[in-house]
Amino acid sequence: MLSSTPTRRALLGAGALALLLTATACAGTNAGAGAAEPGAATVKVGYFPLVHTATAVHASEAGVFSKNGINVELVQTQGGATAIPTLVSGNIDVTYTNYTSVLLAKHKGIPLTIISGNDVGVEDHGIFVKKDSGIESIADLKGKKFAVNNLQNIGTIAITSLLEEAGLQRGDVEIIEMPYPDMQAALDSGNTDAIWQVEPFQASAKTNGFTKIGNLFDGPVADMPVAGWITTEKFAKENPEAIKAFKASIGESAKELQDNRDELVKLVPTFTKVTAEVVKQIEMPKFTSDIDNDQLAKAAELMHKYGIIDKPLDVGTLLPNE
Repeated sequence: MLSSTPTRRALLGAGALALLLTATACAGTNAGAGAAEPGAATVKVGYFPLVHTATAVHASEAGVFSKNGINVELVQTQGGATAIPTLVSGNIDVTYTNYTSVLLAKHKGIPLTIISGNDVGVEDHGIFVKKDSGIESIADLKGKKFAVNNLQNIGTIAITSLLEEAGLQRGDVEIIEMPYPDMQAALDSGNTDAIWQVEPFQASAKTNGFTKIGNLFDGPVADMPVAGWITTEKFAKENPEAIKAFKASIGESAKELQDNRDELVKLVPTFTKVTAEVVKQIEMPKFTSDIDNDQLAKAAELMHKYGIIDKPLDVGTLLPNE
């Protein structure tokens, strides 16, 4: 019915930096190669090809999904909030996305469920400026522009919290929206003064001579859960065994990949255009399938505080009934 090997197509980026790292582009052909027993459920899983989604690719390649009784077809999606309409439309069954987009969608009445965690913000999310820009700390961003990949996601919450900690207000910095592959060129040309770079873009930023002034997930937002795997309430209700198997598989894969740079060096170039040399230089992600209810509640509180949602949100409504 559905091929177990997803179609790969490159995402377009701007300039030489994007060609180096249109890191979100897919080059390999092996993701989704595993197969479960005949008659096992087939789950279409949307993933934005980053280092962080290696959890799903590894689970497929290493036969973890199959061992747990599900057949998975990996389907490339756009990142962040754009994956959610694809999920709701039924084109995919599960997707990787950032928690802020999930909380915002839930606030708008879209019936979603968080299945599993995936990664927590640590040193793999950096704040970069041009060398000799005179910007050495968050406080120096006053009157400057800061680029995030989406205005209504976790990056906006994190930088706003850091500004507040530094004694600034949201209005003191112009937060602008820009795709990750375009950020370094914009920083170099002066179209922005600071950028948020997630791996593997962070490794590229360092290689290209930009200066890291700090980590986005630090201080008041240290160890903030960044992204995880979600589905619709309907799919979760109708396919409890498949959801259980998917969560178990991501958990196993996360444990196997944590601090396992050698495996990531081999794996990531097979489903992205990120080279092994770049993967050797990245700050390692913190993989975890755990869902931290308290941290999710904190994210929802910050969304309300910063006006992304207009009333408090009970994150318990997003969590599966187990």
